[in-house]
Amino acid sequence: MERLILGIDAGNHRGKVAGPFGVDSFKTNICEWFERDVEETFGSDDMEFEIEGRKGFAGSIAEVEDEFGNGTMYGDSKAHEDTKIRVLLAIHRYLERYCPHFEKIAIVTGQPIKRHKPNEKMAISLMLKGTHEIKVNGKVRTLYIEEVGVAPEGSAAFWNIGKMGTFRIIDIGSGTVNAATIKDKRHVNNASDTFNFGMETVKNKGDLNTIARGIIRNTTKLKWNKQDKVYICGGIAEGIIPHLVEHYPNAEILVPGLSRGNGVKSFQPVFANAIGFYALAEGAFGRNE
Repeated sequence: MERLILGIDAGNHRGKVAGPFGVDSFKTNICEWFERDVEETFGSDDMEFEIEGRKGFAGSIAEVEDEFGNGTMYGDSKAHEDTKIRVLLAIHRYLERYCPHFEKIAIVTGQPIKRHKPNEKMAISLMLKGTHEIKVNGKVRTLYIEEVGVAPEGSAAFWNIGKMGTFRIIDIGSGTVNAATIKDKRHVNNASDTFNFGMETVKNKGDLNTIARGIIRNTTKLKWNKQDKVYICGGIAEGIIPHLVEHYPNAEILVPGLSRGNGVKSFQPVFANAIGFYALAEGAFGRNE
């Protein structure tokens, strides 16, 4: 392989990466650097980084040590510097875990449906494309991101299904919920939207019934029918589906899969977007062979 092709879901709570060797996930909390008197370890994803003039901590350590909250920038757009840092850290982690010899990368990443506009996509692409000098946990690496694609979150998860017909996808994230309609492999704009709440922004994270009702109310505004085929993905998919099937009896969890040898390996529904992005990246930039 001359270059590595990846799908990267740079989520507000966790980053998910899919590629030819498998998947990876890490907490995407970010905080500014400070001198530590006691160097505790908070998780296997602890990272101290220097990226293009910004110095800080990321991962579990940032979740604990951030003095300004939880170290996460929420919202319905990914066109900001934190996304760049998360994507570069995601690539670094994947290379460290699976294939450290690669330098050239091609990726597809995501943007919430509501802000999946040409100018937003261009901003993300320009931000990520090119040469990046990074230092993570003392290791210096040069990354060459040759190609960047930006796909709508939720809709991209469809490529784990890939069949003709009409499908609804509910992608429940930490900061937003993406509701996507796919008809014969095409995204339907007037039946899709992004809802500006997620599992980390609601008052009571444990009240899944209330969160489900909020999702149902918003999807019915899009004229979704109770009998529609609905797929649920995201980290909370297994917990919330019993509440969603009360209104959508044909709802089921979207189980993503990666081709591995002669078969397909299944992963948790939280990887649905990342694996969908990877499928799109292979289609756009060529297969990892």
